[in-house]
Amino acid sequence: MTPIPALVPPEVFKDMLLKYGYRVEEENEDRWTLFKMDSVRPVITLPKRGKVLAVDIMMGILNQIRMDNGTYFRFLREVTSQASR
Repeated sequence: MTPIPALVPPEVFKDMLLKYGYRVEEENEDRWTLFKMDSVRPVITLPKRGKVLAVDIMMGILNQIRMDNGTYFRFLREVTSQASR
């Protein structure tokens, strides 16, 4: 069984996906739609609401795009360190 990575706010997860090569294709008040041409899952819809992203949404996306734990935590460190500057 794959361990669950640290839960994060939706905006942090979006920024991590941007580092992974996705771009924001569309945005409204409720969600972001991200796109990456060469991905197994080229379109990701990510909700904006909530203190943290729901674990089933986050794990579903991570499993489908095949992001490993090392990459997840590296991006998390990079995104959170940029936010604290």
